[in-house]
Amino acid sequence: MAFAEADARRYGASRRRLAASDLVTPYRGARLDAGAERSIPNLVTAYARRMPPTQFFSHATAALLNGVPLPLALERDQRLHVSVFAGAPQPRVRGVIGHQLDPARTLTLTAGGIAMTDAVTTWCQLSTLLGVDDLVAAGDYLVTGRESLGGRRPAATVAMLAAGVAGHRGSPGAIRLRTALPLVRHGPLSRRESLLRLRIVGAGLPEPVAGFMVRDPRLGWYAPTVDLAYPDYRVAIEYEGDHHRKSGQFRRDIRRYERLQDIGWAVVRVSAVDVPDHDTAASRETTDRIEARLRQHGWRG
Repeated sequence: MAFAEADARRYGASRRRLAASDLVTPYRGARLDAGAERSIPNLVTAYARRMPPTQFFSHATAALLNGVPLPLALERDQRLHVSVFAGAPQPRVRGVIGHQLDPARTLTLTAGGIAMTDAVTTWCQLSTLLGVDDLVAAGDYLVTGRESLGGRRPAATVAMLAAGVAGHRGSPGAIRLRTALPLVRHGPLSRRESLLRLRIVGAGLPEPVAGFMVRDPRLGWYAPTVDLAYPDYRVAIEYEGDHHRKSGQFRRDIRRYERLQDIGWAVVRVSAVDVPDHDTAASRETTDRIEARLRQHGWRG
C-alpha cells in the first residue's frame, strides 16, 4: 500500500505513526509499506500519491509500466523518469530523473489513475536511452503486443510510430529513430526474438518471417506457429525462453518440433546464451548454425 503523507495527516495520522517502522519513505511526502517490494509499479504508485497534476511518467518508467522489454540494467534501475511540459517546474526529488518536454511532441494519457506518456511518445523518448537493436525490440513489442499469449494488445502500429518519428525530427535521438523504424516488425514475442532476427539479418542472411503459421495438408487441422521461419526453405528458428521449461509448454514444444520434422522442416533451437545483449562469438555461432540449415535446404546466398 502507498499513500501521500498529506492525505494521512488529513485523516488524523500523527507524525509518530508516519515514522513507524512498518512504513518507509521512498519519496518526500509519500509512504509505502515496509514489506512491499521496491518494484517500479510500487514506486510509481507511491510517487503518484504526491505527484502534482503538472507531472507525468515518461521514458523508461512509462515503458516499463506498459510492459515494454528493456535491457536488464534499465529494468533494474529504480529511478523514476518524471516529466513536465516546458514552463512548469521540473521535479527535484531524490530517486527521480526530471525532464521538460515540448508539448508539440508529447502525448499523454491516464491509465489506472497514473499519468504517463502514450506508447508512441514513449518509444521516441527511448531513443535517448537505448541502442538501435533494443529500440527495434521495443518497437516490435508495441506493434505486436502479447495478445496471442493472453497479454496486452498492441499499443501502436508501424504507421503510428512513423508519425512519431516525423514529429521528433531534430530532437535528441532522431537519427536513431530513423534507423530503427524500418527494422520494426509485427510478430516477435520477446526482446531476444527481436535481437535474434536482427543478428540474422546483420550476418547477411535473408530476413526470416516472424510469427509464421505453418499450414500443410499433411498436418491436418494442426497449424503450428514458429518464432522465425524461412517458409521457402522449410527452416524454423525457435527461441526458447524460461517459460519453455514448464511441463505443459515443454510437451507442446516437443510435439511441434516432431510434427514439423515429419513434413521436412529443420528446427534450429536457440536459447538466451545464443543471443547475448551484444554481438559476440556466441551470436556468430548461432547465425552460422542457421546458415548451415538454410544451405542444407537449398539456399545459395
